[in-house]
Amino acid sequence: MNVIFKSILKDELVSFMEFIKVSSTDCRKYKSTMSSLDSFLYAEGLNEKKIDAQQIKRWLDGSDTHISTKKDKLSQVKKFSIYLSTLGIPSSLPELPRYASEFKPYVFSEDEMVQIFETTDDFILTNPHSRIAAEFPVLIRILYGCGLRLGEAAALAWDDIDLASGVITVKTAKNKKQRIVPMSEELTRILKLYNASACFHGQKHGFLFTKNNGERRSKGAYWCIFNRILNEIGIKNPQNTKHGSHGPCIHSLRHTFTLRSLLKAESEGRSFMESVPFLSTYLGHEGLRETDKYLKARHELYVESHAVIADYTRDVFPQEV
Repeated sequence: MNVIFKSILKDELVSFMEFIKVSSTDCRKYKSTMSSLDSFLYAEGLNEKKIDAQQIKRWLDGSDTHISTKKDKLSQVKKFSIYLSTLGIPSSLPELPRYASEFKPYVFSEDEMVQIFETTDDFILTNPHSRIAAEFPVLIRILYGCGLRLGEAAALAWDDIDLASGVITVKTAKNKKQRIVPMSEELTRILKLYNASACFHGQKHGFLFTKNNGERRSKGAYWCIFNRILNEIGIKNPQNTKHGSHGPCIHSLRHTFTLRSLLKAESEGRSFMESVPFLSTYLGHEGLRETDKYLKARHELYVESHAVIADYTRDVFPQEV
């Protein structure tokens, strides 16, 4: 459905959207933003071809959205502003204040992890002929033991696993960046047993986690099973999808791995300054600030270590306001 622009900048908006269609994958987002801006300029009665910082600020202030969303919209309008400048049309934009992320990852306690493993392992007893009952305990241990994203683990094939050296090659990774992930001896042993089981008979190809017909399962199926486990062991308010609240969920296993790894390094005498860059690379993060989000975990579980973490992140990651 094409947007009908009606402000004095309607022609420029049409030509700008034509440019976006062939140069951006976020065409629908631009369409929504530009339509909103056009309606605002039309309502304001703009009678001169220009946009200024005060107009854009009024438009943003009239939107009841999170500041991160406003920053995204402003980024899109910035491209339109540059486009107007090439046409000789005056334009200026306001600055939005930087903000501190409200994201607080859920990290499972040691007792919760014990209950998760026990409940997951019991699946095979209650569902002896279920393939997913056999594979889910292995998937959980990979997520917890290597800090992989669910999509990365679900896409693993036996070609990606070097059982001799205990190394995983993550090929289907976020940001399209492959990486090498060493495993612990115990996880390597578990994967050897899993590979030798009746499901695979030592095969060297194919996916680790599949339906009976060989097709990969959806990530949503794993989310549902894990949330069922959380409910069964009494962990309240599980997060239903990755777009929901920041409650306990299957992705929390990655958060747990991250914080536990840093605390282990601390207990062994390695400083956070030494450990964080290596862990950030191991996790496949694009930068240290992405890793920083994982450190804002449950203070009631790690009271003593949070003082150390806070001192470290205060120097390495300047606080945004």
